[in-house]
This record gives sequence, structure tokens and C-alpha cells, in this order.
Amino acid sequence: MYHAIKEWGGTPFGFIDDVTITVEDEKVQLTLPNGELREPQKEVKLLGITLNNLLDFKSHILNKINKARKAVGAIWHLGGVQKGMRGSAVRSLYIACVRPIVEYGLEIWHHKILKGEIHKLEVMQNMALRRIVGAYRTTPIAVLQKEAGIMPYSIRLKFMVARKAIRLHLNISKTNPINGHLLTLIEKYPIAKLTTLYMLAKDDRDYMIKKDEKRKCKRVEPLTLKQQQNQTIGILKKQAMEEWQEMYWNSSKDLWYHNITVESKCTDNLSKMVTGVIMKKDSRRILSNITQFRKGHGNFGAWFKKFGIEKDSYNCKCGELETVHHILVECPLLEEERKGLKRISPEMDMSTLLNSLTGLQEIVSFISAWRD
Repeated sequence: MYHAIKEWGGTPFGFIDDVTITVEDEKVQLTLPNGELREPQKEVKLLGITLNNLLDFKSHILNKINKARKAVGAIWHLGGVQKGMRGSAVRSLYIACVRPIVEYGLEIWHHKILKGEIHKLEVMQNMALRRIVGAYRTTPIAVLQKEAGIMPYSIRLKFMVARKAIRLHLNISKTNPINGHLLTLIEKYPIAKLTTLYMLAKDDRDYMIKKDEKRKCKRVEPLTLKQQQNQTIGILKKQAMEEWQEMYWNSSKDLWYHNITVESKCTDNLSKMVTGVIMKKDSRRILSNITQFRKGHGNFGAWFKKFGIEKDSYNCKCGELETVHHILVECPLLEEERKGLKRISPEMDMSTLLNSLTGLQEIVSFISAWRD
């Protein structure tokens, strides 16, 4: 029997009593109407999602990361440390042109992404962060994320998936079997407190609001689906921000930056950021200078000395080591330029000068006089 099966072109797999199981070596082939022969492929692209024979989405994720890196590379040429587009413009380009590349189909493949792939996403994003704020490469990543108002991908991916699950849950029938899967999906992520979210989402007909207050005949109508959705996602977003803030506090960061920004919270809302106005209105050169003074990483003698970069002198013109604190507070050659800073803060408090809008505006004038 073994030899007979071999002659037929099959491969003997095993024998069970009088039953013989064979596996054919021949692969399925597809002939197109034009006569072209198509061989089976390990990967296929469907609606922009690359599927492979293992259904692990690894090739899809890596392809998206590579495409995003190329897009960031294009943005990289639009702004350097001192020259180029305004920080807010670079930030908008990143959000509008790079993020959608990575996040397309996130709801399908998110459960397959590995820690190493998230790290690659973070590395890609870090390139963009440096271009947004005009920072030096040595600036800590947690500080870059906070200064640019860009959430870490390790948190953003979870938030995006949970938000999509909430939207689907609120827009389909309560009896739809997929609801159970959606709630399981939300429950999986710590940023989504299921009890609070589900209480808001489960019964749209139970929530009543007064509508048309200006009319004499006031009507009480159910809270709309859109309002429920916004409420629920708002809670989700708040919890994501809290997780980001906790991650920032637990990360490695410079003591200098920590001390001047201790009152500031992580946010992705540009209008709530201290440097938001400067990022929108001022040139890249000004934004970069502000970034360097706030972080302590920049064109200062102390920075060059710390990282072993050779320079003719690490000292200020007055002979002391050139640090941010020395330039702003101690250097006797800058007493005249320092008068504006003392009007803002007579005690020369660094948090007031470097972490308030009025202080930063005066710092801009001081830097211009100092550089010149």
C-alpha cells in the first residue's frame, strides 16, 4: 500500500485499521480569466490590512511602522533645531499625516502588537517630537512628550481601542451578540473603568435633559446618543491622561525641568500648554531657545561638558561655568538684560520665569539680548 500511494503522487500519513490517510503534495492554483496562473501567497491585502497565513498581523504592523518612519523623515526636513516651520505646524503635520498611517485598522490588530513593536512606534514618534519642539537628542523622552503635548503610544493605543469599542457599543442594538465582545474589550484595558463607563452607556433612554430652555413650553427629551458617547469618551480620555501623568512621574527626567514644571500636568491640548502660544506664534528659533532653557539641554557650556563634547571653553564670558541658572541669575555681565526678568519675578523664581506665559515672553527678550 505504501508504494502504491507513492506512485499515485501522495504522501502516506498513517494507517488506521483498513483506512489510509494521504496528504496530497499538489497546491491549489488559480487561473485568471486572462490565462495568468496565480500561486498561493502567504500574505494578502484586504481593505488596507495585510493578512498572513498565521494571522499575527506582524507584517502589517511592521509595514505601517516603516511607512510612518518615511513620513516622519519628510517632516524632519521641514524643521531643524533653529530653522524651519513653526512648532505647531510640525505638530499638526505629525498628527494629521503620520498617526493615521499607524492607527489604520487598529481595532483589528491591536491585540497582536508586541512590546518590541510598541518600542519601534515610540522611536518613530520621538523623531517627530524633537522636530516639533526643536530639542536636542539628549533631552529625556518623557520631557519631550510633555513639551510637545503628544501622548506615549503605549497609552494611546489602549485609549484608541477602548474608545472605538465604546462608540460601537453605543451605536448598535443592546441585543446584538457583539456587545459582549465589546464590553470584554473595554474591560481588558485598565484605563477604562467598566462600571462607570457602562453605567453611562447602557441605557440611553434613562437619561433625560431639558431642551429648548428659551421656549415657554419646555420639553424633556432623552439624552442623545451623541451626548452619551461624548460623556463616556470624556471619562476614558481623562483616565488616559491620568495614566500618562503617572508614567511621567515615574520616568527618568532632569531635576531642573522637574523643579520648574512641578505644577504642570501632561495634556495633549495645545491651548492648555504653557508653551502653546509660543509654539503657535513664534519662530522655530525662539521655540528652540525656550525649549533649551526649560530643559537645560542645549547650547550651554555645562551641557557640552556633561556629554564630553569638545569646545574651546565651557565657561561664560565672565569666567564661570555656563549653565542656565548662571545665565539667568548670576552672570554679572547680564545685569542690564536681567531687569525685565526681575520685573516679572523679583526673587528670580525659575518656575515663574520658565513656566508662565508672561515669564516666557520676557525670557524671549532676554535670550535675544544675550545671544546678540
